[in-house]
Amino acid sequence: MKQVKKFSLVEILVVISIIAILSSLLLPALGQARKKSRLALCTSNIKQISTAIYMYTSDQDQYFPYSHDVTNGNSSWDDKLGVYDYDGRGLDNSAFSSEASTSSSIYGCPATEVELQNENRSLRSYALNYGKDNNSNGKFRGFMNGNSWSMKITELNNTGSTIMITENHRPGNYVSVGNNGHTNNNFIKDQYSNQTFWAHDYGKLNFGTISGSSNFMSLQNTYLGLRDVTANGNQIGTMWDCQD
Repeated sequence: MKQVKKFSLVEILVVISIIAILSSLLLPALGQARKKSRLALCTSNIKQISTAIYMYTSDQDQYFPYSHDVTNGNSSWDDKLGVYDYDGRGLDNSAFSSEASTSSSIYGCPATEVELQNENRSLRSYALNYGKDNNSNGKFRGFMNGNSWSMKITELNNTGSTIMITENHRPGNYVSVGNNGHTNNNFIKDQYSNQTFWAHDYGKLNFGTISGSSNFMSLQNTYLGLRDVTANGNQIGTMWDCQD
C-alpha cells in the first residue's frame, strides 16, 4: 500500500512564514493602488462638474452658478446644474425654491471619511471658490457666494490657473444645500487639525482650475510662493484671485 507523505510541523511553519512575508509585501502595494484609484475618481468628478459649469455659463450669459438663501440651505449651485440637466440629474424647477434630494455620484469623493449625519441627504465633497463683490481687502476674491451673486467667466482676471472648484470634506456639506457649497483658503487653512478633511494625503487637495485642468497639490502651493497661506488670508495674486 502506497504511503501518503505527511508534512512535518517545521515544513508547515515555513510555508506559513512565506505566506506572511508575501502578504506583508503585497498589502502596502494594494493599499497604494486603491489610494491612487480613489484619487483618479475624485479628479474625474471635478472634471465632470467643471464641464457642467462651463455648459451652465455658456447658456447663462457667461455667469457662474451661485447659491442663495444659505440660512435655510435652499437652492445651491449644484441645483442649477441639476435643473438644466448639465449634471445628468434632470431636476424639477422646484429645486430652485426648495432642497432637492436627488444625488449624483460625481458630487461624492470615494476617499471621503466624513460620516453622513442626515440619512435623507447625500454628501457633497466639493465646493466652489467663494468671493464677495468688489472685494478690495483681498480675502474673498472668488467668483460666487451664497447671496445670489456670481461673476461672468469673461470678467475673471486670470482664467489659466485660477481655482474654480476644490474638495471640501465637511460634515453638513450636502448636495442641494447652500451651506458649505463654497470655500476658499481662509476656511481651509483652519482644517489642518482635522485629519478627516484631508481625504487623500494630509495637507493636499484636488483643485480644478477655470482652464479645466485638475491639480493635486498642497494648499500652500495655491499661494504661488507669495505668502504663508496659514498666516495670511490675502488672496491677491494667488490662484484664488478671480477679481481685478
